[in-house]
Amino acid sequence: MKIADIMTKQVHTIAPDKTLKECAQVLKQRNVNGLVVLEGAKVVGVITKTDLFKAILPSYADIMEDEHHIASFEYIEERAHKLYDKKVRDLMGAPPITIDGDMPVIKAGSLMILRRVKQLPVVDDGALKGIVTLTDIINYISDKLK
Repeated sequence: MKIADIMTKQVHTIAPDKTLKECAQVLKQRNVNGLVVLEGAKVVGVITKTDLFKAILPSYADIMEDEHHIASFEYIEERAHKLYDKKVRDLMGAPPITIDGDMPVIKAGSLMILRRVKQLPVVDDGALKGIVTLTDIINYISDKLK
């Protein structure tokens, strides 16, 4: 089975010059974990809820210096507000890891594990064709085991 057979064809995207606040709003509105970043028609990155969350959390050094960061929502809120004006390009994962629709499902799953990502944009002839997630692959394997 090939990725093109299980990928989601409707891909939620965002431009690299949008703010992280706009990004967070799109993630929430679309109820997705990540967005493919497009500059024109070219895939230039991926940004996820995890990327946003990691950027908001205090660093290990901050926590070791002053443990109030762990329990202080105000500190987290302050960091979030500072980040909201930054651009998607400042936080997105780039260069993007992409695959083509002919890639075998299991190979794509192995690539996700190896590269520690949960989704891969599917690009054929330079054009975004879809996205495949770890959930898509797990569901495919689960269906095959029935």
